[in-house]
Amino acid sequence: MLGAAAAAGLVLAGHHASADAESYSAYSDPGKTALSLILSEERNVREFQDEFGLDDNEVGRVLASVREENETLAREFAESEKVVAAKKTLPEEKVADEISASDYDETVEGAIAETKDGVTALLPEAGEPELKAWVDEQWREEVEGASDGGTARVVETKAGTVLRCKVFATQYIGHTRYEAALPHRALKFGSQPRVPINRDGRLIRPRIKEVGPWNTYDNYWQTGRQRTMWKDLPRCMPEARAAYFHNYHRGKDEYGREVLNPAGVDLTPAAARGLGLRQYQNGWVYVRFPWVRL
Repeated sequence: MLGAAAAAGLVLAGHHASADAESYSAYSDPGKTALSLILSEERNVREFQDEFGLDDNEVGRVLASVREENETLAREFAESEKVVAAKKTLPEEKVADEISASDYDETVEGAIAETKDGVTALLPEAGEPELKAWVDEQWREEVEGASDGGTARVVETKAGTVLRCKVFATQYIGHTRYEAALPHRALKFGSQPRVPINRDGRLIRPRIKEVGPWNTYDNYWQTGRQRTMWKDLPRCMPEARAAYFHNYHRGKDEYGREVLNPAGVDLTPAAARGLGLRQYQNGWVYVRFPWVRL
């Protein structure tokens, strides 16, 4: 599916848009949450621990820093949503200007820098060059994996044949304790369906009561012809994922915000806990879409 990614105009780039994938450093990019994204996967955490010789207590402190970063960015995203709601009749560029005029970029970069500083402090002396090399190597693997548009799978259930997508899950504070968000307005303002989501053998079925993350017309579970926006992206490829990993749409969402993670679903902390995720611990999950006809 790399050809599909290329057809979609996916260019390897970062926060400041370098088209040269070999010279780009995700670790050095002040606005890229590369370290926290990489450490959202258990296998990467184990490799990180082995690579730098950290004990379990030190790894716990690293992961706590990652969750703190996630919480800060979730809070900043929620603040930017207020700007979007107040200015949504304006063109994308104007909304982006309003967000930039706030402390969005500064808060994001500050949170990312704080995480890196905290992790570096736990490493052996002169450990930052090794950390940078490790993060950049892992990042290249993440980008390669994200280039595969083939995360769409057809699974057989008791209810019949259902579409399943592997997407990144983030967390938010919802209107109710136990709910989820998908990035298309038709769900929240329509039937508010329950969506089966599983991770590591755990299954939850939250109701969709919010729109997001990032976009509001990104029904990525449909084929390109049926998508409301971003019709050139492969099925099961959220726009945020393409923006985050490949600088699609200049790395921004539909409102001109810099996309800070590749999220395709948002969960309240209670829903995330049902998947074994701690509060503000993000991770990859599998989402099924029972209403999609195959």
